[in-house]
Amino acid sequence: MSAHTVIRFTDWMIGPERAPEAPPVIHELECTTCNAASKATEDFEDARDWAFEHVGRNPSHTGYREIIHRFWRATQVR
Repeated sequence: MSAHTVIRFTDWMIGPERAPEAPPVIHELECTTCNAASKATEDFEDARDWAFEHVGRNPSHTGYREIIHRFWRATQVR
């Protein structure tokens, strides 16, 4: 059995998914000292509040990594 493939050269663009049913952007903050992390949340303020609480309990834990889950869509340029 043989397969047939057609390759068409075309231009593409990619951008954030904007469809109404698109999943929301999800935020997390992770401590770079101990790797503890906030809960994944749609509200960045919740992740930021976690970081303030964490540094309050651990004053030497001053570095944080932001983790964002944002959905993107590729579309052909016509």
